[in-house]
Amino acid sequence: MRPRTGRSLKWVLTRRLIGLQACLLVFFFALLAGWVWIIDPELEDTNESVIRVLAKHVVRQADGTLDMADVPELGELTRRYPDLWFIIRDDRNNLYRWGVFPKELLTEVFPMSIEGATLKGGPSAHVAVGNRDTPIGRLQFVASTDRIGAKNQDVNIWISLDIDVPEGGGGAETFWLTVVPATGVILAILVVPILLVTGAATLIATPYSIGRSLTGLVETANQAKAIEFETRSARLKVSKVPSEIVPLVDAFNHTLSKLDRGYKQHSRFLADAAHELRTPIAIVRTRADLLPESADSRQLLRDIDRLSRVAHQLLDIQAIGAGSQAAQMVDLNQLVGRIAADLAPGIIDAGYDFLFEPAPAEAPFMIYPSTIELAVTNLIRNAVDHSGYKGAIAVSVDAQGFIDVCDEGPGIPPAERGRVLEPFYRLNTHSSGAGLGLNLARKAAELHFGRLLFADTNSGFRVRLEIGGLDGSRAPTDSNSL
Repeated sequence: MRPRTGRSLKWVLTRRLIGLQACLLVFFFALLAGWVWIIDPELEDTNESVIRVLAKHVVRQADGTLDMADVPELGELTRRYPDLWFIIRDDRNNLYRWGVFPKELLTEVFPMSIEGATLKGGPSAHVAVGNRDTPIGRLQFVASTDRIGAKNQDVNIWISLDIDVPEGGGGAETFWLTVVPATGVILAILVVPILLVTGAATLIATPYSIGRSLTGLVETANQAKAIEFETRSARLKVSKVPSEIVPLVDAFNHTLSKLDRGYKQHSRFLADAAHELRTPIAIVRTRADLLPESADSRQLLRDIDRLSRVAHQLLDIQAIGAGSQAAQMVDLNQLVGRIAADLAPGIIDAGYDFLFEPAPAEAPFMIYPSTIELAVTNLIRNAVDHSGYKGAIAVSVDAQGFIDVCDEGPGIPPAERGRVLEPFYRLNTHSSGAGLGLNLARKAAELHFGRLLFADTNSGFRVRLEIGGLDGSRAPTDSNSL
């Protein structure tokens, strides 16, 4: 099953921001529609409705003058709109007027060909002009429910001439069925581009901004990846991470601290146990030396030697990870040559030919000398224990940081080369070793940014201790074989 991956914070925030923008625009549209509904733009529609009522009830007298029929609707208009005024004009300039209105309108003649117009007598005063076909002919109506000016008082009038679509239906119903949908279309035309522009800007800007904000988090993740077993005491820095992530980094650092303390306690326990075993082992060895010579006493001495070797190797392993050593610039030729000289008598006594080949030039490396000495010693002892006590053992140094131990034994099968690096794993259960030598050598190599490599040769087997140096001048790979 495909592992589930976490959601991208960038795209989660981007989607939410786009959704928020869309909601705000919809809310703005709804608020605007509500505002239009609340104010109920009835002013101009009222003036138009007045004109419609007047057009139905205007009459012409016998002498040709205009008059209004005495109907209840006119009384209702004057009662409802106390400031109502209107002027009716025919094509022969006959007038009928009512109420208080600007005198300029008596001489102002509007085209009879238009359906309607709107006059603005200031910021809030509106006048409707409409030409209507009536039973007595085509008439022009000028009407308003606003008090624009007193009689015979000069009033400035701003005229905005808008040609209207011919009317159909009545009053407010016409307004809401035609104007509101048109207004909605206009608002949609405005809203959709705004939404598209803001959405595109969000898609571009949000990932970039979030990426910049999370740069410190990426650096912290790289710091976490760089923590190795040997650098387990390192802690992640919280100075560059967002404040919301600081608790997670603190929890990670706290976990590292607990693991480090647990490992140190475990290491101290093993070191103390191995150290405490050395004295009893030495006492037993002394007493075994006093036993009469026999097969049992010789076997007992071999068992005591093996136990002593295990205790020493446990101490050596703990010493490698303790971090209390001082690094030094050492010539590998001199270091390995000294080890070879110390072990040569024992190797020759075991029945082997022994050869040491130094590098042609100096091989200076920044290392922990005692750790490399332990590793090389264990590799040579492994060669002695597993090569059948015949043939030759050769130790060589290369200026690139290679220390090779070659023998003419059977070597390690390829399938087992990974497992032999595990502690206490032995190919031959009857050998005197404890299965710790190769594990110790690998730890020493990793401590120096190197590797422990195995390879078959024409005459036998080779183990290479590759040293990178504590200055990181060499970068090892993950292979266990040449």
